[in-house]
Amino acid sequence: MRGLAGRSRSVDPDAGAAAQVAAHFDALVEAGAGPEKAVRAAAVLAGCPAGVLDRTRRLRVRVLPDGRRVDGEPSGVVSPLPAPHHGVVWLERTSDVDRARSELDGVVVDRLAAAVVAALDRTWSVDPAVVELLLDPTVDQGTRATAARRLGLGEDARFAVTVGIGVPAGRRALGARIGDFDVVVEAAYQDREPFSTCSATGPAVGPVDLPLSYQQARVALRFAAVDEPGPAHVDFEALGGIPALADGCDSPAAVAETALLDRVVPMYPWALATLTAVVTEPSLRSAAVVLGVHHSTLQNRAEVLGQALGYSVAGPDGRMRLAVALALRRVRRNRW
Repeated sequence: MRGLAGRSRSVDPDAGAAAQVAAHFDALVEAGAGPEKAVRAAAVLAGCPAGVLDRTRRLRVRVLPDGRRVDGEPSGVVSPLPAPHHGVVWLERTSDVDRARSELDGVVVDRLAAAVVAALDRTWSVDPAVVELLLDPTVDQGTRATAARRLGLGEDARFAVTVGIGVPAGRRALGARIGDFDVVVEAAYQDREPFSTCSATGPAVGPVDLPLSYQQARVALRFAAVDEPGPAHVDFEALGGIPALADGCDSPAAVAETALLDRVVPMYPWALATLTAVVTEPSLRSAAVVLGVHHSTLQNRAEVLGQALGYSVAGPDGRMRLAVALALRRVRRNRW
């Protein structure tokens, strides 16, 4: 490797340094090398510090060109690990390098990322049964903490549970199928690829409190729109006090209010989309834009629906009542 490092630093395109670097990392993967060995190879080959950081798994490795391990933060040429992994690899190269050196650094960091991912997939394979154990509220905290460690979840980090139907393949890293739903545990506040149908995310919590995030995600999922206008994804924390409607959705008042909606909605093919736009948009004019109709047309439709419902859907009081009625209708339909 030292000889290859010397040739790669000469950045002679005719020497095939890039191909040799790729072959070296391929050999590391075939030999089952771990993340630290891959980072050490990158540091020696590039002649500058290299590292990998994955806070979800509490993995942090930074190696100097002489092979010594020294802590440090990502800087220089930083590249994210591909989904479903949530980390980065890097080479601490300054920006004042020639084009050939920069291109070779790109090869090194790409092959480093691939080698790290191969090591993580081999070392941190996830048993869905462990994920299910982690989310079970009847399990004691000691057992749950052990499950969290097996999954590589840092005890000081925060995570959120997303529940839904049709989880993307890229989000199966810490996931399981529980009942009729796909469930994924992810680092809090990261960008999330949407599910193919509907989903909901619980609040951010520590690993031992993940059953709470799971249960509240299940509640939030009842407010997601399925095959009708409305939000396909819901965050529990954004609902505020609205989840309380789920507790009272079978009361006589709730049953009567949703029955009224269910009588009116089938009367007009545009009724449900119109009512949803009226309560979600700040004005009738903006609702008309969303629906793609003239504002006078929407005003007429709002009047027709108001007469059928027995209250105005355009005024403040009527809009509030309509918003509650639509939410009650949704949670009564979504008996997850």
